[in-house]
Amino acid sequence: MSIIDYFARNIVPKMYRGKGAFHPAATGVLDFGVKCIREYDVNIFFIQEDRHLIAIDAGYRNYSKIMEKCNRIGINPANVTELFLTHVDPDHAGGLDCRYDSPFKNAKIYLGKLEENYLTNTWHRKKIGPIGLKNPVKIQNNYRLLEDGESVMLDDLKITSLLVPGHTLGHSAYIINDNLLFTGDSLALNDTGGYCFFDIFNLDSDLNKKSLEILKERINDYDIKAVFTSHNGWTKNVQHAFAHIDTIPTLSKEYPFDKTAPYDCFENP
Repeated sequence: MSIIDYFARNIVPKMYRGKGAFHPAATGVLDFGVKCIREYDVNIFFIQEDRHLIAIDAGYRNYSKIMEKCNRIGINPANVTELFLTHVDPDHAGGLDCRYDSPFKNAKIYLGKLEENYLTNTWHRKKIGPIGLKNPVKIQNNYRLLEDGESVMLDDLKITSLLVPGHTLGHSAYIINDNLLFTGDSLALNDTGGYCFFDIFNLDSDLNKKSLEILKERINDYDIKAVFTSHNGWTKNVQHAFAHIDTIPTLSKEYPFDKTAPYDCFENP
């Protein structure tokens, strides 16, 4: 097991227990045709349109309840035709790891052009002193790379990729049909609004804050009706979602980021 995998599976659950950091949407049907499943602290989102079933991210590798949860919302992951990765961290791309059986075996994979540098280990995901930590996920190389601002048309579905570097240098947000924004790990959300994502997980939090300011301006060209985050649920209040993007949240048991969040997302997967 890689250091990054070990940290995600063994250290993060203990470090953030009771601090309200993670509050993903519960498995179910949300709104605007969006469905989701919750895997521990993260969501996978699904949108169905005629001949296409798309997913945003792929969750953890070997998540034991994926079929059970997909069945609850009437989704078969083998029927996903296109899957868009916000980034390739193991909680978002692990479900595509080619060393394991992927539930998304028939999906065409899309990701931001710069994010490929983590798959090829051209870039290190993190550095601890002089030690560079490699991304632990390996996926087959028949994916399609997307430029910043590029749109993919799938019949009546339009998916636009927007580069939002900071959490990773190639992190992408996606806009579906010009009105649904999926922010991945660029944004943390609670009842007071949206913030820069949690510092410990970011490659560069200052860059993440700048990217969110740019994203806030860019979405003025769209009719955004809802904002979906990967770890902190979603909101129809777009202005609320960008209320504190110049601020990095502090996390403690005395002052949890989200008082309504599960005490431990990993206890009830």
